[in-house]
Amino acid sequence: MLVHSALMFFSVFSVALLVAAVSGCSDSAGGSTPVPPRVILSTDVANGLIDTHGAQGSCPVSFDAAASYFNDSDYQPQDVDDGLALAAALNLDAAGLLRVEGVVPTYGNATLPPTMLVARQIVVDLKGRGDIPVVPGAMAPAAQVLRAAPRWFDDREVAIAGPAGSFAASCRNAGVDFMRRRLMDLEEPVSLLAVGPLTDVACLLTIYPDVASSIAEIVVLGSRVEGDSLTVNGKVVNDFNFRTDPLGGAMLLAAATSPRVPIRLMAFRLTGQTSQDGDVIVLDASTLHGPDPPTEASQRSLAWLTDSAEPRQEFWSGIFGTPEGPFDQYVVAAVVWPDLFDCRPGLAYVQMCPVPAWSAEYPVDADGQPTEHPFNAEDNPCVDHGSANGGSLAAVPAQLVVALGSDASQPLVRGLPGVDGNIPDLGPARQVTVCVDFADATARRDFEDLLLEYTW
Repeated sequence: MLVHSALMFFSVFSVALLVAAVSGCSDSAGGSTPVPPRVILSTDVANGLIDTHGAQGSCPVSFDAAASYFNDSDYQPQDVDDGLALAAALNLDAAGLLRVEGVVPTYGNATLPPTMLVARQIVVDLKGRGDIPVVPGAMAPAAQVLRAAPRWFDDREVAIAGPAGSFAASCRNAGVDFMRRRLMDLEEPVSLLAVGPLTDVACLLTIYPDVASSIAEIVVLGSRVEGDSLTVNGKVVNDFNFRTDPLGGAMLLAAATSPRVPIRLMAFRLTGQTSQDGDVIVLDASTLHGPDPPTEASQRSLAWLTDSAEPRQEFWSGIFGTPEGPFDQYVVAAVVWPDLFDCRPGLAYVQMCPVPAWSAEYPVDADGQPTEHPFNAEDNPCVDHGSANGGSLAAVPAQLVVALGSDASQPLVRGLPGVDGNIPDLGPARQVTVCVDFADATARRDFEDLLLEYTW
């Protein structure tokens, strides 16, 4: 089964120190006044929805040898960390610790139309923030990856990358245009918090490279450190946000090189910790209590969030034996309290997985019958693939990997790029910052306390 993928005892003095570490400006008296970071959230928020994963008609999950596919029909209670992260961001905004400039819902955990309803429920109905734009983003990946690349009538390949490529021609939408306008209108740089598929953020930088100087940082929930398995309580999971649009993820890493936009990846080595047995941060009605004293609005918001999360927690616990801990919440925390995390230089690249069924190099016997399953070779370079973990995880065509501390000149796309792999050669690997752990044990406790205070 495919599963993916967030201060009560924290002193006021400590909060002030952490906020001051983010940014500051001189006031008229010559002192320093903290400036709350500005953010736009790109999110596949889906709390309370029972829906198929978004855009599966364009992004198939399994193939036969003839490269035909069937869609994901696994309807289930969809993930709730996006909604909990969005609610926390809005509460941090109300507390003066963050400035939410907009929310761009996208496909991913669910299809876009109900995702828009969930985003408006949280932003407008629960938090009363009708002043914050909620603008629809992508309904699907901008270009398919899990099939043979398109060609022209004269057998020329249809270009995917570049300003005249199919990605740029197809990815523009209202959310992307909104992000550009907002970035260009504001005097201060804005951080983009990408906690869903990377389609919209990649599109923004691809078709509007002029926004690069207006972006403080792009913070992404996703990636694995080189060699790491992604497991929760011994069960393998997948890097859902990247898997849903691996081409968009690759395009994001290749975009905005002049000036280069800082990219921070919150790797599973960090974000997966607090969903493991013995270290779970539980966010439900037993732990979340809202502000003290409570208000009618805070209790209504808290009740909706915890009630809508209950089916998902039951679903998750039935698979992994423990509740699901935070994931997307790490991205929000990274821009407000960056000192909580151990973040290092890294070299990000996209590892293509085994030869797909449509390739001329796909292994077949003398009768033309496949000798292995698509994306499921035993000796492939993608960690967690292979028949032992089943076809659903082995159907992931590419992985987002970070080599720690590497400054070598390596290609961004490794394996089989181009027509066969359907992710083009996009130049060199990308220097990023990757967060791999908590700064220390105290930071781990502070992170939990902060989530319990601001999630309601």
